[in-house]
Amino acid sequence: MLPMGTIVTACMFVGLIVAVPLALVKKSPLLLRQACAGVVLAAGLWNVLWYGLRHLFEFWGIAALISGILMITTAAYVLIPSRLPGWIRMLKPAIMILLFGCAMLYAITIARL
Repeated sequence: MLPMGTIVTACMFVGLIVAVPLALVKKSPLLLRQACAGVVLAAGLWNVLWYGLRHLFEFWGIAALISGILMITTAAYVLIPSRLPGWIRMLKPAIMILLFGCAMLYAITIARL
């Protein structure tokens, strides 16, 4: 059984791959991109609602809240891009960079274990 941190880290990287406008990703079927975004959304909700709120005053609880919100937003970029407010669409590059930073924090920490 895989630890949840490893699953969440993989979901962060999947979210980045699906949400960044790469030519290879744009050629993939919409249903596949939406399914990946659904998994990223589920992991983000788990991070915020289950782990983050239960460990609110710990380092990894705060990291879970931040990365969870970023994953939920990233999933929204794929699932409902036209329904997002303009200011959230404008923040997409910053959100992608922050999510990459969170994914690297998780990945490096897991690799050091």
